[in-house]
Amino acid sequence: MKKIEPPQVVLDCLSNEMNVNIKHFLAKYYSLDENFKSTVNRLLSNMYSDSKKPGKLDGKVHYYEDGNDEQNDFMQVMFDCFRELNTKKGQELHKAIYEHTHRGGDNWFPIVEIDLPVEDYSDLPQTITVFRGCSLKEFESKCYRQSWSSELDVAKTFAFTHFNSDKNKRAVIKATVKNSDIAWMRSGESEVVLLPNTTPLTSTIELNYNQYCQMKK
Repeated sequence: MKKIEPPQVVLDCLSNEMNVNIKHFLAKYYSLDENFKSTVNRLLSNMYSDSKKPGKLDGKVHYYEDGNDEQNDFMQVMFDCFRELNTKKGQELHKAIYEHTHRGGDNWFPIVEIDLPVEDYSDLPQTITVFRGCSLKEFESKCYRQSWSSELDVAKTFAFTHFNSDKNKRAVIKATVKNSDIAWMRSGESEVVLLPNTTPLTSTIELNYNQYCQMKK
């Protein structure tokens, strides 16, 4: 049986317009039930087409609630992305998807990269300290995602509270980065978004799960 692939026009849109990490998207797509992929392709194609038309993308037309929880959640997330595409372009689009309320925790959401600085951060100290709650596997690979925090307590929450996965395999990472590595410091947030493929000057485990539990006693 021929492998079902997503429509190329949709992949091009995700990659070129939304700045979505296609490898991450495809890993999710290929994990879906093979019989469901034809439905996915039809829905995504319709979302893409309608997002290019004047007027707001109609949720009543594009909502999908006929599958299991995973399928419904996937289609909801993709609708959210195309709804942003319907009204925004360029970096404003990337920012809107990146900071979407459905992003975070154990739930799947497309990885959207902020690949250019949102502002000039050269007036900051040349090096800054940031923290990230992540898996030990990510620390070992040194292939970090973009989202960090200027506050240790926020990183603790992302390490050990927001995720239901094995907390023994998670940690808070402390890193030192250059101000030129910063893509975005979100207004009103402690989040520091680093440019893609940033290599910190230093990175160490600040807190593992056992240490975190000891602190709470």
